[in-house]
Amino acid sequence: MGTGRGVRIDRDGLVAVLTIDRPEARNAISRATMQELSTALDELEGSPARVLVVTGAGHRVFVAGGDLKELATIRTYDEAAAMAETMRSVLDRLATLPVPVIAAVNGDAYGGGAEVTVACDIRIAADDVRCAFNQVALGIMPAWGGIERLTALVGRGRALALMTTGRVLGADAALELGLFDEVVPRDKFETHWREVAEQIARAPRDALVGIKAAQRAAFPAARPDLAGPAIASFAHTWIADDHWQMVEEMDQRRRAARDRP
Repeated sequence: MGTGRGVRIDRDGLVAVLTIDRPEARNAISRATMQELSTALDELEGSPARVLVVTGAGHRVFVAGGDLKELATIRTYDEAAAMAETMRSVLDRLATLPVPVIAAVNGDAYGGGAEVTVACDIRIAADDVRCAFNQVALGIMPAWGGIERLTALVGRGRALALMTTGRVLGADAALELGLFDEVVPRDKFETHWREVAEQIARAPRDALVGIKAAQRAAFPAARPDLAGPAIASFAHTWIADDHWQMVEEMDQRRRAARDRP
């Protein structure tokens, strides 16, 4: 199937694998990546695939979140709102894809990366990965539909605690909370998620589509009706002085860590 500079799609029979492949940015999401993901979903919606797997390149990072170096050029409310609306729309499309979607969480998933995981139907993680809705550490909030999706998965109180503290979860803790569905030893991880995907793909496509449609009717995977106020709140936090001060402090900590002997 298709390829892009930062996103590629591979086919293994009736299993499609979408890989976010930006090693130079720890698989972070830039505005160009958002467009590539949208194009990939166009292709997938017209394909005969019976299951989609979303993963990151390498073994260290699933998705590091938004590409702050590239997104730092966004300084106005309208630009911030447009960026959030674009990626929220992409993840709403992913969440409502007619066939099952597996997140093969190959590495750490922070911030926007955690939002990508909860937009998938089934989350299978390697046992050494970490996950966090830690946008608050930069003075912002989840903007891509992750607030509603996380709350549906783990419950109101737990979701609120995770998002307001930015607590980092190990794989087993995420499994216990219901954020991950399966945790697999690293040496068996890829074999396992491929086996699960292949097992799903054996079912007739009409059956898979019908199951997911009925489930989505009972438990909506996307809430576009809630997008407006959430995007507005995010845009206000993005352009606030607190956000940019926290970004600068984070950069200083990273530079100091690199300079240590």
